[in-house]
Amino acid sequence: MTAPVPAPRLSPIAGLFNSLVAWLNNQLTDRVLLLEAELAVAIAENQHLKGTP
Repeated sequence: MTAPVPAPRLSPIAGLFNSLVAWLNNQLTDRVLLLEAELAVAIAENQHLKGTP
């Protein structure tokens, strides 16, 4: 179990940290989507080179 996160109004540093974590999560989500798309393209190219439909 984790400790509750302090509210930004109680601690400006907590608000900054929470914003940073949210931003990083968005960046990672975008990166995961990009990597999944690249993987799908690589799999399709591999199948094409194998001659499999």
